[in-house]
Amino acid sequence: MPLNLSLLLLGLLLALPASAAKTLVACGHPMYPPLSWAERGELTGIAPHLARRLLGEFGYRLDMRIFGNWERCQLAARQGKVDLIVAAYKTRRREQDFLFSDTPIIADPVVLFTHAGHAMPSGKAPELGGRTLGLLFGDSFGDEFDRLMARHPHVERVSTGEQNFHKLAQGRIDYMPIGLTTGRLQARKLSLTERVFPLDQVLTVERYHLSLPRGSVLAPLLPALSERLRQLTEDKYISHITRYYERRYLDGP
Repeated sequence: MPLNLSLLLLGLLLALPASAAKTLVACGHPMYPPLSWAERGELTGIAPHLARRLLGEFGYRLDMRIFGNWERCQLAARQGKVDLIVAAYKTRRREQDFLFSDTPIIADPVVLFTHAGHAMPSGKAPELGGRTLGLLFGDSFGDEFDRLMARHPHVERVSTGEQNFHKLAQGRIDYMPIGLTTGRLQARKLSLTERVFPLDQVLTVERYHLSLPRGSVLAPLLPALSERLRQLTEDKYISHITRYYERRYLDGP
């Protein structure tokens, strides 16, 4: 749908009474602050905030669901139980099932976290051969990294980031790939900053996008949603709420 037609539809939807708003189901990563995380049974963070705001402008309410872990959220969307994933990396495999906003929500530099027993000179690339990497079910860090992990013989997956951080702190895994900001926040929250730390080398810079299952009723609005994301990025709105959600995560339960 052309952008001007989408914006016309936006105007018509905003004129509807609140009772006419349709409720759609959304989900996201339940442990990736400040982007999204589960708090008191509710999904919160940058991406849920933006999804509610943008879809509200188009006359929709969002029922944010938590499906236990990140993989189950994606599976529910593939099964038609979810209308919107609030944020996901765009990979070739996911593009078979999902559409993505042209404008990303945030860029996410991905690094390896390790434990104190693996200190190494600054700037030196880690040697992964024979080392165990910890990932979450459903994790992806881009096509190239996914291909590497498919060939790596020592990968352990768990459901929650807290499990992975404690395994890393205890030396039960050697490395854990994660977004730099997310990893630092979780390490602080879990009081593990003296035991786990990020390596200097950035593995990749991935970008989180709004994601729709193919065939979603929202697909015609995707160009307009992308344009609104672009405007909010240029207005520094996303930067502003990022600081708010970083603090909220650290101060929360």
